[in-house]
Amino acid sequence: MASASPTSVVPYKERPKPKVQINEIVPPVDFSFLQISTVEECETEEPRDVTHRKVATVKKKKAAEEDVPPKSQGCSLWLNNNSLKDVNNLMTIAISQFESPSNIGWIDISFNSLVHIDPVLTQFENLQILYLHGNDIVDLKEIIKLGTLPKLRKLTLHGNPLEEVKGYRLYVLSTLPRLQSLDFSRVTKGDCMSATVYKNFNNPNRSKKIRRDDD
Repeated sequence: MASASPTSVVPYKERPKPKVQINEIVPPVDFSFLQISTVEECETEEPRDVTHRKVATVKKKKAAEEDVPPKSQGCSLWLNNNSLKDVNNLMTIAISQFESPSNIGWIDISFNSLVHIDPVLTQFENLQILYLHGNDIVDLKEIIKLGTLPKLRKLTLHGNPLEEVKGYRLYVLSTLPRLQSLDFSRVTKGDCMSATVYKNFNNPNRSKKIRRDDD
């Protein structure tokens, strides 16, 4: 039986497509530095650098014909450096600006006037990066709300009053054990061990158990 010729055509096999990383290709929907005080203002404001979004020419033409701005195919939403006191209607803006709001993985609302971590943030199930630094959050227990975000890996909280609470870093890491970075600082194995000890030591059931042993 004759061997295959060196010039034989090899059947084409599609190469696996690399996974797109957050903000790798499509720029963020950027409402930063626009002096907005409510999320609703985003409905009338134009995001920064919208002309640089990589949207298909066909979609651009269709959107122009319909007088509707094209929605972003990205997964990053920035509202930093404004005067926001809450982000209650953030999902409404996400729906109006993104083709797939559920894919949003990076939200930056740093340097605003937030006093609470709004529950709306927990609706973004694919959120991996959340910047909250430079706000007015006082109560450490606000962090508990973020425990429902299964993919959250990077969080910033520095520049909030809660940063001054004793045991701040250990509390955050014990409450959100899946974090890989806190305040732009990598979470080390030592941090994880210290957070575990902190959590065990501050377990509200610990004192009750000791009392039972003494009885």
